[in-house]
Amino acid sequence: GHDSANRITRANAIKWTDNLLVTLSPKTVRDSYLATARAAFAWAVDRIDVAQNPFAGVKVRLTKRVRNREKGFTADEAQSILTASRNYAGSAKEQPKMTAAKQWVPLLGAYAGARVGELCQLRGEDVRQDDGIHYIRITPEAGTVKSGMFRDVPLHDHVVGEGFLDFVKKSGSGPLFYRSGPRRGKTSPAETVAGRLGKWVRTLGVIPEGIQPSHAWRHRLKTVGRELGVDPRVLDAIQGHAAR
Repeated sequence: GHDSANRITRANAIKWTDNLLVTLSPKTVRDSYLATARAAFAWAVDRIDVAQNPFAGVKVRLTKRVRNREKGFTADEAQSILTASRNYAGSAKEQPKMTAAKQWVPLLGAYAGARVGELCQLRGEDVRQDDGIHYIRITPEAGTVKSGMFRDVPLHDHVVGEGFLDFVKKSGSGPLFYRSGPRRGKTSPAETVAGRLGKWVRTLGVIPEGIQPSHAWRHRLKTVGRELGVDPRVLDAIQGHAAR
């Protein structure tokens, strides 16, 4: 009911945090909302005439989630999704690039273990070859990359064998999975494609609630990589994870 930073109290901060916890996860509230507010007021105390930081010391307890299974897809789930993806033909009403996303992004996710948004924003020019090795470059130039750093991910022979390079050649430069042009609204086209892809995977009836329809590929790649004895540093580099 006012716009004075000096009038915000610790009680206000706690009430605000509790209200957020009604609809958001404790981790999101702690790491995004509360951390942002605390940092903003810390800056205000240092730089402008704000007397105190009401968010200092306000904490959110993280409760452990109960998990009855692994986060990644099982072998049967992965095979069912990839089979449906391979056989998907789309419809006259669906944009061809959306059809292509359903055909190729799950396979890329299975072997690259990248975030679904990073794959949905791939462009033709991001598929490259060097010293006989085909790879995709995941780069902030194409859109959002969580680490802010580009990385090169080799394309598995299976992906090449399925005809991905032919698809890229036919598509040409520019986004592979959405039409380029003026953006409508704040949501990026890649995010829209990722959301629709996730809904489609859900309609297959293959995965239970609590398993993320696209992000689970990242977990599966780590699990399979460890089982095969792949160096953890290599897995981290492929997936864009910071090494411990």
